[in-house]
Amino acid sequence: MQAEISPFVSRSSSKQKFALSLFWIGLLVAVALAAVIGRSLVYNLRTLTMAELSATVWAEGGPLYILWAFSVPLGSILASIGAFMYVKTRPAFSWFAGIGVLGVVGVMVIVWTRVYYPILFGIGGTAILLSFFAIVWVWMKKYAALDIPEKVAGSYKLIGYLFWINASWFICGETAKMHLKAFEGSTVPSPIEVMVFLVLGWLFVLVGEYKAMQLKKA
Repeated sequence: MQAEISPFVSRSSSKQKFALSLFWIGLLVAVALAAVIGRSLVYNLRTLTMAELSATVWAEGGPLYILWAFSVPLGSILASIGAFMYVKTRPAFSWFAGIGVLGVVGVMVIVWTRVYYPILFGIGGTAILLSFFAIVWVWMKKYAALDIPEKVAGSYKLIGYLFWINASWFICGETAKMHLKAFEGSTVPSPIEVMVFLVLGWLFVLVGEYKAMQLKKA
């Protein structure tokens, strides 16, 4: 019996090591390309005209620019595939993350981002808003019957969702201004509040997940 179990344990351990490797590779890809290389790109974008930029290695549509543009999508997808494999969920989630999500990102970056679709923004904004209130409804039903420590963990996450919905609202408003006739000639808005809302949202959700993990260990 021990001889039969041993190979299975070994294969399982190898898969988990591979899954962890994918996670760390994804993290390195995102950090190295988005943060380190991106810093050089942003400096050039701030100091050069588009014509001057086209004469450098950072030309829009060039290899380095595309590599930077896909850094976070690619890194996050690799890390997520590793996470799916690590917890041994259904393989369909890994395939969807690898092919589906990357495919959608690719289509959006290459095809649709150059055109403004008011109808798409209207439908998308409505879907986001309804999804948020659906989450709040499910949250109320789920956490009402739980103990206080579990409610606390969930409360952190709900505050994070609140910041995310507000970030979505301000993103919609500030990007739309650049395509509406009434705002022609106005200065491009600085999305400071969007960054603040996103950062706080991620931090509160992280704290909520950490609290939930502590409860499971206890």
